[in-house]
Amino acid sequence: MMTRQTYAHRLLLAKIPRMSNRLIGISSRCILFVCGAVTVLMGNLHRSLLFLKPLVPGNSTPVSWYLFPVALMVVGGSVMVIALLPTSWVAEKSTRPNRIALAFTSVPVKMFGAFALFSYLLTVGLDLLAPVSWHPSPTLVFSLCPACVLTITVDPSLVSVLLILAPLDGAVYGSFGALVGFVLVILRRLSPAPGS
Repeated sequence: MMTRQTYAHRLLLAKIPRMSNRLIGISSRCILFVCGAVTVLMGNLHRSLLFLKPLVPGNSTPVSWYLFPVALMVVGGSVMVIALLPTSWVAEKSTRPNRIALAFTSVPVKMFGAFALFSYLLTVGLDLLAPVSWHPSPTLVFSLCPACVLTITVDPSLVSVLLILAPLDGAVYGSFGALVGFVLVILRRLSPAPGS
C-alpha cells in the first residue's frame, strides 16, 4: 500500500526532469562542477591579495585587482550551476529540442577542453620560454595565470608548474570556456529555426 508521503514523493520526482545519465554526461558534469569550485576558490585567493597590499598613504589599488575576484567567482559559480542544470530545461520549448540537447552536452565540454588545453600550454610555455629579464605587471601575470596567486612569494619550479599551476589555470580557463559554450547554446536556442 502506498502512503501519502511516498505518493507525493513520486509525483515530485516525476515533475523534475532527468539529467543526462550517460557516463560521459555524468563525468563531464562532475568535472565542470569541480572546475567551477576551483575557480571560486581562486577568486577567494585573489580577494585575499587585497589584504596583503601594503597600507601606504596615497598608494591606490588598481581597479583590476577588485575585478579579478568578482569575475572568477561569477564564472565559477555560474559553471557550478550549469553543471547541475538538467538538459531538458535548456531544450524545453525549443523548436529543435534534440539538436539543442546534443549541443548542451557537447559545445560547453568542447569549449572547456579547448580553453583548458590552451591555458595549460600557455602557462607551461610562459614558464619555459619567458626571458629572465622580463618583468610583467602583476595585472598581466594574474590575468594569464590566475593560479600564480599561490606562488606570490616564490619562484615555482618546472615540476610545480606542470603539476599544480598549469592544471589549476586549465580549470579556471576551462570553466570560462564552458560558460562561453553554454551562452552560445542558449543564444542558438533563442534564435529562430531555419525556415520558420
